[in-house]
Amino acid sequence: MTRHLSSLAFMENFSSKLEMALNNLSMAQFPPNARRTMRKFTSTEVATLLGVTEAYIRQVAAKEQGPEPEIANGRRFYTLEQVLELRMALAANGRKKWMNPRRTGNEQCQIVAVTNFKGGSSKTSTTIHLGHYLALKGYRVLAVDLDPQASLTALHGSLPEFDYRGGDTLFSAIRFDDPVPTKSIIHKTHIVGFDVICAGLELTEFETAVALEMRRSAGTGFLLRVSQALEQVADDYDFVLMDSAPSLNFLTLSSLTAATGVIIPVPAHMLDVDSTAKFLELAGSYMQILNEVGTAAQWDFAKFLITKFEPNDHPQANMSALMRQVFGEDLLLNSVIKSTAVADALTWKQSLYEVQRSRFSAPKTYDRAIESINAANAELEGLFWKAWGRE
Repeated sequence: MTRHLSSLAFMENFSSKLEMALNNLSMAQFPPNARRTMRKFTSTEVATLLGVTEAYIRQVAAKEQGPEPEIANGRRFYTLEQVLELRMALAANGRKKWMNPRRTGNEQCQIVAVTNFKGGSSKTSTTIHLGHYLALKGYRVLAVDLDPQASLTALHGSLPEFDYRGGDTLFSAIRFDDPVPTKSIIHKTHIVGFDVICAGLELTEFETAVALEMRRSAGTGFLLRVSQALEQVADDYDFVLMDSAPSLNFLTLSSLTAATGVIIPVPAHMLDVDSTAKFLELAGSYMQILNEVGTAAQWDFAKFLITKFEPNDHPQANMSALMRQVFGEDLLLNSVIKSTAVADALTWKQSLYEVQRSRFSAPKTYDRAIESINAANAELEGLFWKAWGRE
């Protein structure tokens, strides 16, 4: 029997067709000469971000003690840069030092791995929403895309001068031969305080490079590659968030070694929980090996986070109860609900923090989703503060 379909022709045909279609769609959303900008914030939103009353924001504006907002239809609007300027100015006057949340003294940069080898567990969504939340709060955040599929990278649309085929990914900084300085591959985004190291298909080369290096040296030095790369820029950030690939490969192991904390997103479905159990079993066997060779990973915390949760779904409610029984305090109290608002925002290549509430046809859906995400992110922020020794 002669089979007529060439695997090579099939893959190449649809690879090029799909890439062209997606490029056209991306060009329509983000033309080459376009640059994304962050939306502006009302005085009510600014007050929430700064932890003060709206009346106080109006008072500051009336006394001209901060940046001049834009006035439209009788309402004040601030850019995120102005919000940060206002935050730092108010913190500097001595009475509101708490407005500047950035780490000080002996507080070390928190390097957080968001990981689980089950695809579709909301690793990228968790990373992007946590990163944007922290940036809006005034922290300095670096997001590192460790997934060759580059979903986190794609969420930033058109990044100036970035081409994943050009070696402008983390692999350039962690390769064994002639690595580049980590700072040279960091991209500023349209969100002040939020930078990104992009991903691309070349990240898969790390697996081959590690295999060859282990054959030459028979050591475990590869485990330190991510840590060494991030150490070069850790002083510039309060948080480094790593969006891991859905696999437990050499790159993921290296990121877990570099991490000071771990977040494991898990949807409350049987298959996802079962996959997480296998992930933990496999990760445990690897960690045992690392312990034996003297490169054990030590973390400030490791927490499970229920994602895509539908509280009115009886099987999910049962699975959530099971997870709470098994994981106990290592499961975050707050779950992230499943929402069409999140799906819509990601389709627009944005987080919920970037999208105006008025853009949604059902604003209450947005309200429920952002409330859920804010609660989970605030709980995580509390963990970071605890790791820093703050009250």
